[in-house]
Amino acid sequence: MNNEEKLAYWRNAIIALVLNNVENKMPIKEEDMREILDKDKMLFRQCLPLVIQSLKKVYGIILQKVPDTKKYICYSELRVSSTVEYDEEQCRHLTLLFIILSYLLMKDARVDEDLSKYFTEQLFDFLKGLRIRIDEEHPYFKDNIKKLIGETFVKQLYLKREKSDSETDLETRFLYSWGYRATVEFPAKDVLQQTAQILGKEPREFVAVYNKYCAEENEETMVVD
Repeated sequence: MNNEEKLAYWRNAIIALVLNNVENKMPIKEEDMREILDKDKMLFRQCLPLVIQSLKKVYGIILQKVPDTKKYICYSELRVSSTVEYDEEQCRHLTLLFIILSYLLMKDARVDEDLSKYFTEQLFDFLKGLRIRIDEEHPYFKDNIKKLIGETFVKQLYLKREKSDSETDLETRFLYSWGYRATVEFPAKDVLQQTAQILGKEPREFVAVYNKYCAEENEETMVVD
C-alpha cells in the first residue's frame, strides 16, 4: 500500500472504534486510538484530522477533545427531533438527565450530595419532591437511579462530580455541576426555554439564568432588570 492507502486504512480503523462508542456515550481515550496504530504518535497526528473530517461528512458525528484531557467525546451534530429515535431505556435516562440539568441550571450553581446513609440534601431532596427516590425502584425510571446519577452520567461526562474542599464537613461530600458533554449536547439557553415552557412561563422571568445564557445573544444586548 502507498502512504495514502495506509492512512485511509488506519483512518477507517479509528472510525470503527469511535462508532462502537457512539451509543454508550463513554469518552474515548487517546491511548486507545493510538493503540490501533501501534502507539505511533506521528501516525495518530496524521490520521486524526482525517477521522474527524470523515465522521462529520459521512455520519454527521462530531469527534471533539475534552479540554485539559486526553479523551474525546463523539455526538451527532443533528438535533434529535423526536424521542422515537431513542429506545425505551434511553428515553428514561434522557428524561431523568433533563430534569437534573434543568434543576442545576435554574439553581445556577453546583449542588451538594451528602454521602451519608440517607441522601437528604438539595439535588436528591428535589428529586424526592418529584417522587423520585434514588434508593427505590421508580415506576418509570426503574431501579439503579443512584448508580445512574452518581456513576453513569458522571462517566459519560453529562455530570461533573467534585469533592467538596470544605474543612467543616465531617463526612465526604460532593458537588455536582454540568459536565462537558452536557454543555455541547444541551445548549443552556435551549434547556432554559424548554423548562420555562414546561412551567408555563417566559424564559425572561428567570432573570439571572436568562441574563447569563440568553441576553448576550440578543442583538440589542438587552439585559433583564
